[in-house]
Amino acid sequence: MDTAQQHWVTHRDGLFLVYTRKGASNDHVIRHRAPLFIAQVDPEKLAVRRSTERILVPDRGARLGNFGVTEVSPDETWVTVAEWMQTFSPQLIIPVDNARGADNSVYAARIQWQNPNDSEVR
Repeated sequence: MDTAQQHWVTHRDGLFLVYTRKGASNDHVIRHRAPLFIAQVDPEKLAVRRSTERILVPDRGARLGNFGVTEVSPDETWVTVAEWMQTFSPQLIIPVDNARGADNSVYAARIQWQNPNDSEVR
């Protein structure tokens, strides 16, 4: 979709998806590219389990650029992304002193898996 970005997160106890989507009170962000969500995927239905959905990187008024997923170890996964300070015309650049707080931050969201039998995102 033109409004979504997504990457898989694999873990020994399940499959997860990191993604953006519409419907998160994020119409102010170009192409709804913030916040980044993570949720577990039902392997039989191949659908996101919305009850497990969590915000991984917040919406601070700027879209989040292309993001990456890195398995650091069996117990830790990182999702890295930066705020993209571009907005709708005519202004084009989001000022750093904006009301939502975006300031061109770079995020390294650490997913720390609790134990081999606990695949819930915390």
